[in-house]
Amino acid sequence: MENSPRVPSRPYPWKTFCALTLAGTVTGPLVIPYFLGLQATAPNPMQGLPGSIGPILLIVLVRNLIFLGVAASLGLLIARKIGLGAPYLESRLDGAPAPAEPLSSIVRPAIFWATVTALIAFAIDAFFRHGLGVDVPAPEIHARIDVDWWRSGLASFWAPFGEEILDRLFLLSLIAWLGVKLFRVRGAGRGRTIALWVANVVTALFFGWYHIDSLALFADPVPALAAVRTVLLILPVGLAFGWLYWRRGLEAAILSHFVIDIIVHVIRPIFDGWFF
Repeated sequence: MENSPRVPSRPYPWKTFCALTLAGTVTGPLVIPYFLGLQATAPNPMQGLPGSIGPILLIVLVRNLIFLGVAASLGLLIARKIGLGAPYLESRLDGAPAPAEPLSSIVRPAIFWATVTALIAFAIDAFFRHGLGVDVPAPEIHARIDVDWWRSGLASFWAPFGEEILDRLFLLSLIAWLGVKLFRVRGAGRGRTIALWVANVVTALFFGWYHIDSLALFADPVPALAAVRTVLLILPVGLAFGWLYWRRGLEAAILSHFVIDIIVHVIRPIFDGWFF
């Protein structure tokens, strides 16, 4: 994918835009059981929320439709300018040239990097807990939170779409494109690779930063070391997703995100329930 920049004059991939926006919107309500589980068990639940499920459902649907619709529409437009995007969806739905490798080729790297970065995250959490005494729950890897695995398992169907559309398709593409334009990079060479890596690091840091918000449910104020831990837990994951995105397409990042969510939010709590 890196060596085959898109042709800007090709028609806009409207069907791919609709598919991504729809997927991110309709899976949004699956997060609600997990969110309510956190609310019920956390010592500092969020205040001012609607008292019934109906308004919460409406808020989730409208918010996802607006934010992901904007992110997907702009992301697909910007990504094609630097040879990125969702090549398998665009080929299948919008008649774009077929990728050189079949869709099945993304499965192995997606699973590999999800597994490796999950193990890295578990190791970082263990170091902060046992080495530095940071015992604040780490909800991003389902550590020390009392929420049923099926609740977080349902949420695992939204995050791969919602977060990859926002963080990789839109934000990473935007930062990389700005770098390419600012430094007048031509073609697929070292300059483009540097722009992509800078965009990947910045996006991964942002990815980790906004996960800090969930710590406020368990600690007020949030300890500085706990915030640092969250960023370090998420950073390798974000870098892997970004690399998969630009080398194999958005579909690979979505699949890898889904796999790691199943590892940390389904397999881990089931394993913990059996042995601890």
